[in-house]
Amino acid sequence: MFMPTPTPSLSLVAAESSSEHDPVPVEIRAVIDLFTTHLAKVSFPDVDAASLRKHADELRAAAKHVAVAREALATALAATEARLASLTEAASRAVAYARIYGEAHPERQAIVAALADLAPPAAPAQSASPGKRRGRPPKKHESAELFDATPSEAHA
Repeated sequence: MFMPTPTPSLSLVAAESSSEHDPVPVEIRAVIDLFTTHLAKVSFPDVDAASLRKHADELRAAAKHVAVAREALATALAATEARLASLTEAASRAVAYARIYGEAHPERQAIVAALADLAPPAAPAQSASPGKRRGRPPKKHESAELFDATPSEAHA
């Protein structure tokens, strides 16, 4: 898609007339401003100031829906994590009670065997683990090997 480079005066008008969180890019707002001011009486097939504003308004409405959906998702994820933590705590207590019951009733070997096979309930996973690094691992410096070679070996 052809995007003209906005002139400084159009950029200033576009930046001043919009909010900081407008999903319509500054360059496109400058095109809309151009068609609203200098080309207000000009119309091309399917393109004029009104149609450009309509597209921009539809994008803004869609972006609002996305923001609402993201907020709902964040709320649902937090509720799910809280319920998982509650379930994990209850499962840990259940295993502890079952161990005590199994110790009190040694004749119930099936319970003792089943408890031995159980893995302890895992703690709920954190959404962002601060200990895990992302990206490339750091380079390992092997400076001793770089400088141990004698000049005759290096050129051989």
